[in-house]
Parts: sequence; C-alpha cells; structure tokens
Amino acid sequence: MSLTEAQYGMLSQIATQLINVERTQGKSIDFDNLMSYIDRAITFCGFTCDEDTKNKLFVELEYQFAIRHTSSECIFDDYDLKQWYDNKNIKDAFFWNRYRRYLSEKTSIDPVSINKLDEETLPNIMNCLGDPNEIFEGKRLRRGLIIGDVQSGKTATYSGLICKAADAGYKVVILLAGITESLRGQTQERIDDGIVGFTYRKVDKIVKSGLVGVGLDNKPRRATSFTTCIKDFVGDCDKIATTLNEHNSLVIFVVKKNVSVLNKMYKWLSDNNMDPVLQCVNQPMLLIDDEADNASVNTKRDETDPTKTNKIIRQICNLFKNANYVGFTATPFANVFIDPDSVDSMKHADLFPEHFIYVLPTPSNYIGAKQLFFENEKCFSQLRYIVDIEEPDYDSDEYKDSSKNDIDTLNSGPFYSRHRKEWDGILPKSLREAVISFFIANIIRDLRGQQSTPRSMLVNMSRFIKVQNIIREHIQAIYDSVRNAVEHDFSGKIKEDSNLPLFQEIKSVFERHYSNVSDIAFSRICDKQNILKAIDKIKVIVVNGGKSSAKLDYKTNKSLRVIAVGGLALSRGLTLEGLITSYFYRNTSTFDVLMQMGRWFGYRTGYEDIFQVWTSRLSADWYEEIESATIELKEDIKQMFEQHLTPKDFGIRVRDYCDELSITSANKMRSAFELYEMQSYYGNICDTPYLSTNVTQNAHNKEQVIALTKYLFDNNFDFRFADRPKHEGESVLSDDPSSRYFANVPKNVIIDFLSRIKCSMVNMRFNTDNILDFMQDSKTTGIDKWDVVFEGGDGTIYYDVPGLEKIRCANRAIEEHGNVIQISSRRRMLGLREGKFALQKEQIKLAEDLCRAAWKEEDPDATDESLKNRNVPLKAYFQYLPKRNPVLIIFLLQPNPPVPNKEEKPKLKAFRKELGEERIVAFAIGFPGVKEAESAKKYKANKIYMQLHMQDEPEEVDDEEQII
Repeated sequence: MSLTEAQYGMLSQIATQLINVERTQGKSIDFDNLMSYIDRAITFCGFTCDEDTKNKLFVELEYQFAIRHTSSECIFDDYDLKQWYDNKNIKDAFFWNRYRRYLSEKTSIDPVSINKLDEETLPNIMNCLGDPNEIFEGKRLRRGLIIGDVQSGKTATYSGLICKAADAGYKVVILLAGITESLRGQTQERIDDGIVGFTYRKVDKIVKSGLVGVGLDNKPRRATSFTTCIKDFVGDCDKIATTLNEHNSLVIFVVKKNVSVLNKMYKWLSDNNMDPVLQCVNQPMLLIDDEADNASVNTKRDETDPTKTNKIIRQICNLFKNANYVGFTATPFANVFIDPDSVDSMKHADLFPEHFIYVLPTPSNYIGAKQLFFENEKCFSQLRYIVDIEEPDYDSDEYKDSSKNDIDTLNSGPFYSRHRKEWDGILPKSLREAVISFFIANIIRDLRGQQSTPRSMLVNMSRFIKVQNIIREHIQAIYDSVRNAVEHDFSGKIKEDSNLPLFQEIKSVFERHYSNVSDIAFSRICDKQNILKAIDKIKVIVVNGGKSSAKLDYKTNKSLRVIAVGGLALSRGLTLEGLITSYFYRNTSTFDVLMQMGRWFGYRTGYEDIFQVWTSRLSADWYEEIESATIELKEDIKQMFEQHLTPKDFGIRVRDYCDELSITSANKMRSAFELYEMQSYYGNICDTPYLSTNVTQNAHNKEQVIALTKYLFDNNFDFRFADRPKHEGESVLSDDPSSRYFANVPKNVIIDFLSRIKCSMVNMRFNTDNILDFMQDSKTTGIDKWDVVFEGGDGTIYYDVPGLEKIRCANRAIEEHGNVIQISSRRRMLGLREGKFALQKEQIKLAEDLCRAAWKEEDPDATDESLKNRNVPLKAYFQYLPKRNPVLIIFLLQPNPPVPNKEEKPKLKAFRKELGEERIVAFAIGFPGVKEAESAKKYKANKIYMQLHMQDEPEEVDDEEQII
C-alpha cells in the first residue's frame, strides 16, 4: 500500500538515522546495501510498503549517501608532471574551508561528491596548473581544458578551484562568464556567495549590498571583486586609481566575453600593474573561461587575424609572468579543432589546450543525454516527441515559390522551425499539452511536500525576439484560461467537476504522461484548491539578450515558478532552477550548440519521475548521436592516457557518423581541414551506410564483388558458415540462407579489392585511402590473414553472385539524405551479430568476459547480474580479441519498397528507378584489437563533407539591447 505523506516522512527520517548511526561508526554506505536500511526502517515503523514507495525512497537515499562517480581522465603534454600541490601542505585553507561548509549547508550537492571534489578532483586539477610560488625565468602560460557534463555542477567545480588556488597562493582570478549580462550576473552572484562573501545587487530597482553566502560567518574578507552583480568591468573602470599590489586579498574579475569589456580590463592591467623591470604583471593569475567553446575560439579564416575576442583573451594572459588559461565546457568539440600549430603574432599562443585535457567525473545521480535519449535507459520514457509540426520540404520548388510569393501565408500560417522574424501564426497544440503537463507536475510536487522549491518550464522554439514574445503571449493566454476556468467553473466537488472540458483535459494529460505516479491519487490532482495553489504563482516570462528580458531572481524568491520562453540565453549557461518541463523545437545541427541547449540535463532529486522533455524525433536522434560521440571522445582520452599521448595527439578525434549533424559550426572547424589525426583502425569496425546517387558506382562495386568471389572459389579458399558451425555431412553450398565466409584470405587480396571499389566520401570512417594506408604501413601488424563474409538476411531475393546463390539478401530501408542515399534510419547498418561472424564460441565468450571485466573495473559497485544484462557492444568483439582475423563484410541488400501513400524525394525516386531489380552493395571492415600499434600512422583528417546544412544563426537582438 501507498503511505501517507506523514508516514513517508517518518520512514525517510528513520532510514536516514539508521544510516547516519553506522556512518559515525566508520561503516561505508554502498549502493548495494541501501535497501537493507529501508527494510529495517519499514520493520521499525510497522508499515506495509509497496515497491514504488520503496524505490522512491531508495533514489532519495542514493542521492544523499551512495553517489557513485565515473573515473576522471586526463592527458598531459608532459607525463612527468610536477606534483606540487597537496591539501596537506596548505597552511591556511581559508577559502576552501568556507566554501566546503557553504556547499554542505546551502546547496543540494551530496557529501560524497563534495569529498571527491576536495580530495581528488581539485587537487588533480591544481597539479595541472603552474605552482604560484615557483621562481623561474621569463614568462609562463599553461593552457588546459576541463570537460564536464551539461548542467552537472561545473560552476561548483571552478568555484572550488578558485578557492584552492587562492589558498595555494594565486592572487588574481579572471572569470569569463558568458556573452550576455544575464549570464554574467548569475555567475557573479555565485562567486559572491561562494568566494567573496559580499554582494552589490539590485532588488526592485534599488541597489542593495551586504554579506552573503560564505561571508555570513562574519570573518574578515580576503577577496575583492572588481565587478558586481549590477556592473561589469565597464564605464571608467580602467581609470581606477589602484593596483593589484595594493590589495593583500585575492582579486577577482567576473566579466563577459565582450571585446569592449576585455579591452578595458587589458588597458587597466597594463597601465596600472606592469612591473617596469620585468615588463609584465608579476602576480600569479588564473583565468577561467566558462563555456570555453563559445566566443573564445578563433573562427577567422586568416590565422594572422584572430577574432577580436580570442585575441584579447590571449593578450590578457600574456600580460602576466605566471598565467594559466583553463577552459571549462561540456561541449569540447570546437576547442579540439583549434590549430595547435597556428603561427601568428602571438607566437603559438592560441587557446588550444596544449598542456592538459581533464574529464570531470560524473556522479550516478546525474541525468544526462544517455539516460534520456538511449532507449534502454531509465528516463527514456519521459521523452515526448513533438509530432504535430509537419515541416515542409524546404528543397521543393513549391516551397521556394511560396516563400517568394506568399509571404503573408508564411508569416501567419503554421509554425515551422525555419520561420521568419515577422511570423505570427498558429502554434502547435502539443505546446498547450506540455503546459498542462507542467501544471500537473507542480501539483504533484506540492502534494509531495515540496511546496517551497523553485519550478520552471523551458520553451525554446525561436531565435527571434519578436517571435519569442508572441509565444509568451500564447502561453500566457493558456495560463489565464486555465486559471480562470478552475477559479470560476470548478466547484471543488469531483462529481460536479468531472464533466467540465478542462477537467477532462487535465485527466487525459495525467493519464497519458503521469500513469507512473502511484503516490498521488488523481482525485487530489484535480482538486480545485490544489490546482490553484500550484499554478497561482507561475509567471510566464521571456528570457533573452534584449533589454526588456525578465530576470530570474532566485535570491529574492527562492520558490520562483516560471515558464521561461527564450533562445540563446536559455541555451548557454543560464540555469533554470527546478526545471520540470522542456519544450524544445529548434533546427540547429551542430554537436556543441545542440548539447548546450540541453538545459534539462542535471539533477532531479524528488521529481526525476515526472520531468519531461518535448522535442522532435530528429533532434532526439541527434542527441543520441552526440552522446555516443561524447562517450567515445572521453574513452579516447582514457586510452590516450594509457599510451601517454598528448593533447596535440588528441587533435580532432571526434566521432561523426552523420553527414547532416556537424560537429561544430563551420567557422570553428576551419583548422579541422588542416590538422593531422592520430587514428587507428585497430579494435573497431566501420561500415558504409551512405551510397552515391550515381547508380553506376553500385554496379561497379557489384562487378568487383563477383570478381573477388570467383578468385576465392577458383583458389579453393576454405568456405564456411559465418555464424554457426557446419553440421556433419552438410555442404556449405546447401540450400541455407545463412551468412557464409572465406577464411584466411591473404592481405594482398583484400588490398587489391579495396583499391578497386568506390564508396561515397560521406562514409567518413570507411575512407578507403586511409584504410589502405593503414593496411600497407610497415608498423601495422596482425592483419595478414582475413575472413571475407557475405552477410545473409531475411529478404525475399537471393544473392545473384555465382557460388553464393543460396544466401538470402538482407532487407534495408533507404531514404534520401542530402546528396546521398542513406541505408537505414540509424545511419549504421551494423548490429551486434556482425562482430561474432567467423568467431569460435570460445572467442566470443572471451571478448564478452573481458568487456564485462572492463565495465566492472570502471564501476566496482555494479552487480554481476546487472553487467550480465548489459549488451556487449559490437566493438568489443574486435577490441578484446587481438589475435582474431580482421574481417571484410560484403552486403548485397534488398531495398524495402516505398512507403504506401508517401511521396518520395526526387533523388531517391530516381535512384530506385535506375537501380531496378539490382541489389545494393555495401561494406564493413573490422580489425583486431592489436594495442601495441594503435598510434602507428597519422592520417589527414578531411571534414569537408560535414559542412553545416542547417547552421543555427546568432540570436537576433532588439534595437534597444545594451551591448555592454
């Protein structure tokens, strides 16, 4: 049975007390033994408790007591790094001790995470920096990059880093905080709370000052901020008649990444603080670049003329004798494209993270893209697809004609992602449904006893400020109509209210979206007073870069409830507290911009079962792709650490299987066309999911397959079933549609075949030139004998290659995708079975055991049962088998017929017509995991085919916006 709120509160309190008693006795609280405390508490209280309630309490206790973290990873330019920092050697940890107490008492960060920050993460990062007390000749600038997760607590990390740095002897901290004043002000407020202890801020247009945060202990202040919540380093700040040397305290600047602001600060630093003998500022300095991929990266085509922001940041760094540039980001894709060998007037001083790249650990209670967009993860069910916006075919002549001739219709018709700034038309019905679901979530949280917590809904649909205001007015009208109907039409009696249209709508939305909620009965959800209490204080606001933008003042109103409509300001750094419902419909197609729009990632303690993300299926697919790329990027860093490779070696190792989703905007990728990438095909498999629209290329490849097959038969190579052993007396040429393979084919035969086939250059991983270079390199070993597999499937037609007529073709959907034909909507042809082709049972078991052992090493708390239930990835059958044969897989595919009543795009229709009854030819290639030769060859990285198709343009600002 479900417990009452009072009973649940008692149960939680008893379980917490039981845990705390054992913690004081020195016992560790592990993930696996949490449920035992809950069972003991239930017995003590004498309650009968259902599984949903127990699981809810388990989540709360896990967050508080048993947080697990992924391991942090780091690569360095010099692995003989001087370990100069140790917590034990700090004589006076004034800043950190105050900040630690603040984190414990005033934030929701759990004790386990605070300890890890104190004892491991921050000391590790400190040792990446230069020793502030070291005496050396000349000047020194260390540059590094710290990679976290979106909304995962990077601000707490860099605030803690500032505290540790100040205690160790750093005197100057410059924090670059976003590109808008709202973002800078939010960051300044957090720095005031966590480090300075004193603030100047506006409350109802009145400037107020006083002690805040760590300063409430009334100890003497040791930090001076040259900026405040209401004022950046602007105006006549560069004319201040003081110097850094006159301050015995830590000096902090929290500034926008704005050229005018940075120029003023540079002028003041150089005019007032230069040592006349050393010709530099002789104070150890730490510059932290928050959202380092935004506005800091050199995006100019000409190396000798960097963008002004990039240039002035570097000039500020080079003013100091002992300087550190540390970029913080969750989307490092642009940063690793910085050319590490650029030659310009700053003498190789670009912001490339030359000295270290550090990946922050991720706590187990963090909800990110993996948990939300991967189908088997715990929050996937809370993803909602927006299906009532039917995008037109922007490439069609009909749309192009209408965009020229029927402007009135475009401006007043249905909402599309590509809308004009004058648009004032029909918004999708799903937006109202999302708003109603937000109202219901507020009621649920109130009834769970969380009345004082902040709540927010994000609506990100347009980059145009005028359109944002139209959307706000539409949502305000929804709010007004709902509130008025509840107040005036609801009687407060369910039987009387149940026939009301709004009651029926709320019931329908509750049943569709909150059927998993078992602790709150619907009769309480639809109660008149409960609804009014929950939604009465909700404000519908616009948050953007405009002068009229609303402010999110959580300081004054800790239980603020808002529906925030916006664009860029909601996409970069701005935190919406208690974010429950997100409605996101944008057309950006770059890794970094899309991830930064994910304000919904983070921590959802107490309501992780009711938050929702509404987006298009295409955006959801992109998020899944991005997260896969990010996971692989972090894995690359781990492997590079094991091989002692450097950030320069790391270069641009960013996975991309998609030609439409670009890694970052084209101007940030300019160096990607020039850099060389340390790439190895060892331990991996790649395929060709993209076909040229030129069908003659497919016919050519078919001829090469026939020629290869004839050669293999003529030379009596061993022919076998690919995914099962041959039964006694059975012929491999029997009437069986299974996949077949030729074993132990010499490398030179494969090289000859690969040199003759033609593949679309959109298949970035299956680049035959790179593959052939790798195979023919003298340092490449372990690939002398190959297995050549012909994959079978479930199609209705068979291979038409002599000798292979018994193999049935696989069915695949095909669709037009830009200038190519795409096989399968997944952008990959491969499943799990391709990794097992041509392997013995013992080899398959070995690969799976080694893979699970690696998982166990990464997550020691994982149970054997949970590891057994996880799917071993395709890559594992290559990565963990260094002595297996490399494999070439050849597919003859049967394309699925067109979808009935759906008009196909012109290129796809022409491709089908020209293809006729022919099979589609595709390939995959996999290499064994020969570890010792992973860095055997350098390849030129060619990203020219991943140019942005739908680049998200800069946010427009209204005429009254203040630039400074």
